[in-house]
Amino acid sequence: MIQTMIHARNKHARRATRPRGMALLLCLFVVFMVSSLLLSVVQTETVQYSAARNIDDYERALYLANAGVHHACAELEANASWRGTVTDGSYPVDDTYSATASDGMGGSIDIVSVGVSGDVTRTIDATVEL
Repeated sequence: MIQTMIHARNKHARRATRPRGMALLLCLFVVFMVSSLLLSVVQTETVQYSAARNIDDYERALYLANAGVHHACAELEANASWRGTVTDGSYPVDDTYSATASDGMGGSIDIVSVGVSGDVTRTIDATVEL
């Protein structure tokens, strides 16, 4: 009978040690899953930030090119015989524009304006009749 009790006690002791190894594996799995999820979120946010910055530069370059057309038109309003180039800032540095007015066909004036923002360059061609 003592043998049976010792055998039952040893059997119970072996069961108690098994969950410890399983708990370690479970914790490692949870840490791995959380780390993977966190890495995925960080990577997604980085890509979205880059995309938003590129879209911002793309739109800003268009607005700057448009400002160049308006600047050239203002020069033409002040002096109808003016033909030349206007710039804002130290073109082609970031956030600048350059616009060139030249004679076109049939008495019109062609204005080519280039806006630069970040790594983006946008060009607008406009024809003005006086």
